[in-house]
This record gives sequence, structure tokens and C-alpha cells, in this order.
Amino acid sequence: MEDLKKKQKNLKVIHRSGKLGLSSAVLDGWKIADGEVLGVMDADLSHPPEKIKELFWAIEKNEADFTIGSRYIKGEKIEGWNLKRKLMSKTATLLSRVYTKVKDPMTGFFMIKREVIKNIDLNPKGFKILLEIIIKGKYQNIKEIPITFINRIERKSKAGTKEIFYYLQNLAGYLPHKKNVIKEFIKFGVVGGIGTLINIIILFLLTEKVGVYYLISAIFSFIVAMSGNFILNKIWTFKENVKLGIGKKYLQFGLVSVSALLVNLFFLYLFTEIFGIYYIISQILAIGIALIINFLGNKIWTFSK
Repeated sequence: MEDLKKKQKNLKVIHRSGKLGLSSAVLDGWKIADGEVLGVMDADLSHPPEKIKELFWAIEKNEADFTIGSRYIKGEKIEGWNLKRKLMSKTATLLSRVYTKVKDPMTGFFMIKREVIKNIDLNPKGFKILLEIIIKGKYQNIKEIPITFINRIERKSKAGTKEIFYYLQNLAGYLPHKKNVIKEFIKFGVVGGIGTLINIIILFLLTEKVGVYYLISAIFSFIVAMSGNFILNKIWTFKENVKLGIGKKYLQFGLVSVSALLVNLFFLYLFTEIFGIYYIISQILAIGIALIINFLGNKIWTFSK
């Protein structure tokens, strides 16, 4: 690299001692960069160098403040990934949908205007910095450009257990920067509380006053409460037009609700039978976990627009 620096006078090289992380390496490189457009890409040709011009010119022509070499939009291609790597990438991308509609916020190939991160405190742990910039950066629009990603041949992916933990820690830490997500979660919880009350009232009335068999009452009250929750969440929590994809979204909402119920029952059993926790306490803990799963499933899938 030092020999190349002698030939390319505009090339700058940083030598860092120890393993300080890819994200910090990117930030250190940007500190000494002179240009108004900053970029990141892998040095092992996993990312196609021929796409650099396309990413750059989209910014130069003011088509975008931010360009991303995307592996998950039409025209993309991924070569050399095994099933485990695909599942890890898809899961991480899915979790990030709580914060952004960008299809590939986990890529390591992107360019930004310098002003996007001007006076922004960036401090991501691990090797994924793009999502942090998407959440904290100052920009108007992002353009994703399809690329062919070729898996590393000589080295293994850096996505080990430690990096997964850092990623989850980063996701939790981004909540204060996305107050709308917190508001949505609170509203979702309120709607859930209303739905629970409706469920209990209908169950009681049908069973005690009308004489319907309690399991039939339970099914009917669940459907009514779930339907009410769906409408309230659609128009109040996630601010969607009530008519937008109502049939499909109702089905998705129902599937997520049933999945959350199964999660609730699983953790209720786990905490009570395996860990020996009093069943009422177990149920409170299980409801909390199921609520989070329910919220994430509906935000990411049902009400993703």
C-alpha cells in the first residue's frame, strides 16, 4: 500500500494498531479525506468497482444525497452465499425495517455527501455503519443501485456472535433517535389494552348472559377484539388509509396476532415450568415479550406500506 501511495499522490493511508473495528476504520478514513463525497467499499472486490461511477454520479447530479450499492432490489445478484449467511443477512435487514424503508441498510458499499454526517455523532459498534448513518444523518433522499455481490473467497465473514450482539445493541440504542417508533409502540400497547378489555367483556356477556359455550365465546371475542385492534392500529398507530390493502393486511395482522399468542404461551410455560416462576409473574413477562413480537411483526410486515 505504501508503494501504491508513492505512485498515487492523492492516496492517503492510515495504519492502525490492533483490531479497532471496521466502523471506526471508516470514520478515521473519512476524517483525513479531502473530498465532499465520501464512500465505503470492501477491498477484496466483493463489491463491483465498476459501480463506483454510478453511485458517485447520482450524487454529483443531485439525484440523491446518499447512494447505496444494494443487494436487495431488482437487478441485484448475490454469488457464493450459503444458507446460514443468507438467513443472517435477511434477519438483520428485516429487524432494521423498524427504522428505515431502505431495502439494504446492511451493505458495506455506499456513498454520501459529506454534509450528511456534518456535526453528527457517529459511534457504531461492530462492522455495520450504514444503518447508523441512515438513522442519524441529514439528507433528503437515498438512491439504491443494484449490484452483484460476490462472496469473499479467502476470508470468512466478520458476522460472528460478537458482531451480532453489537448489532442488536445498536438497534436498541437507536430508539431515542426515532421517537416516532416509541410513540407507535405506546399507541400499540394502548390499543392492545383496549382490545383485551373488549375481549373479556364479550367473553363474559356471551358466556354468562347469552349462554354460549365458553370456548365458542372465546373464539368469537378474540376475533372481534382482534378486528378492532386492526382498525385502530391501522388508522391511529400507523396512520394508514383504512382502505389501503385492508383484506391482505387484516390477514397479516391475524397471523401476527396468532403468532404472538403462541409466543405468549411458550414463554408462560417456559417461565412457569422450567424456571419455576409464579404463573402470574410468568404471564406478565410473557405478555411483555409477546407485545414486542406483535409490534415488530406488524410494523415490519403488516403496516410497512
